[in-house]
Amino acid sequence: MARCGCVVLLLFLVIFTEVNSQQGGGDPEDPDNPHRDPSKCEICKFVAIEFQGMMDDTGKTKEVLQLGYRIDREVKKVPYKFSELRLIEAMEGVCERIMKYNIHAERKSSGRFAKGESETFKTLKGLVNKGVKVELGIPYNMWDEPSAPVHTLKKYCDAMIEEHEDAIEAWFRGDQEKTLIDYLCAERVLSREEADCLQEEWTGVEKVEHNTENKEENETTEDSTDAEDDSEKKKQAELDRQRIQREIERQAEQRQTQEEDEKDIEREQERDRRKREREMERRRREREDKDGKRKTEL
Repeated sequence: MARCGCVVLLLFLVIFTEVNSQQGGGDPEDPDNPHRDPSKCEICKFVAIEFQGMMDDTGKTKEVLQLGYRIDREVKKVPYKFSELRLIEAMEGVCERIMKYNIHAERKSSGRFAKGESETFKTLKGLVNKGVKVELGIPYNMWDEPSAPVHTLKKYCDAMIEEHEDAIEAWFRGDQEKTLIDYLCAERVLSREEADCLQEEWTGVEKVEHNTENKEENETTEDSTDAEDDSEKKKQAELDRQRIQREIERQAEQRQTQEEDEKDIEREQERDRRKREREMERRRREREDKDGKRKTEL
């Protein structure tokens, strides 16, 4: 299945590269595009998960804050766990945690947003470690940079925190018997029709089936001998390798075209610059000639 995800995740890399270079990409609203924009349900779900995670992390401290600075007044002591400072720090920091997410194109539905490295990236990095040259149009050290959908998720996270600040604070001040997903997302932000992703959990089997042909091949090979299984796996591996190679070649052609276009633009800009310089020089000389004539007349 990791190999089946290679081609799909390569499309993510193309989109990432094209977004940064202001080229076209996949339809961000296509429900079958793993790099589509996050839904309202996904935004609320991951905001709630990360905020709840911050509460769990900071709720373990026994730190006590001392509030008040007047000499004639006793200093007020407040456990950090119940302090407004903890709430403020969580609100300010929750969306930065979103930037640790990656797109896992091999996973279904909201499972596509997850922390950690995707199966496909592990496969591609494994090829690099074995000495295989994998050219994806971006430097190797940028492979782990957040993708466009993650940046979009972070942007909407900021907006959701600001819009529902009062509800989040009310949950924080309360007994927190309900999870924030239930309190905020299910009961306040989302309608019943919008809340389908809240119950989705990644267990390791919710993966995208990229085409029915591979599924039928897998079903027919279940009863075959070990030798036939190995043969089918080798064939599939070769097909995957060819797909990856074709995608790499397509990206190389796109880069070459882009570089040629950029050179044309640079040449045109250089011509315009020289033209402006000549025009400025011509005007300068005209002014000098006029000044010379005036002096002669005087």
